[in-house]
Amino acid sequence: MKSLEEITVEKSITHIQTGTDGINRKITNTYKQKLKIRTINPGLRFVHLIVDYFILITLTYLIASIPAINNTVLAILNLVTFLSYPLFYAVMEFKFQQTPGKMLTNHLVINKFAEGPDFQTCLLRTLIRLVPFEGFSCLNTPSRGWHDRWTNTYVVHKDEIVKLKSILEKENAGEVIND
Repeated sequence: MKSLEEITVEKSITHIQTGTDGINRKITNTYKQKLKIRTINPGLRFVHLIVDYFILITLTYLIASIPAINNTVLAILNLVTFLSYPLFYAVMEFKFQQTPGKMLTNHLVINKFAEGPDFQTCLLRTLIRLVPFEGFSCLNTPSRGWHDRWTNTYVVHKDEIVKLKSILEKENAGEVIND
């Protein structure tokens, strides 16, 4: 089965060319190009970040406000707070393919087969987010940060997933894809 990264689409360019006899003719050139996947834009990524961080800060505040009975309970609460960031992202992206921020804008995380990523991939995405300056890697257009590129994942709109799944079905059935 081919992945999104292996698919090429046929493109055609038509132009008018004047022959040596002075007659204009329509010339069509067809070529193959790697499939372009419409990923999320950097502005929406920032919205996701703000929404998700707000929820994480609220969760951290709620955990921190639990009165500690003794030092053991306090240590456990601190551990839960420390682990809430990676668990939040990994679990949400594995279970729902999205975090609350992505839910607001109808975006999902997919793998190179236009499916939801496995838990290990979601956890790795989260750990890569901890790399210094990783956030700056999301500023390009199309936006595909290190946590996407290094795990072969994409953040796309729900409508794009329908299109990508259709393209994958056609490609794997041996049909020629035209764009």
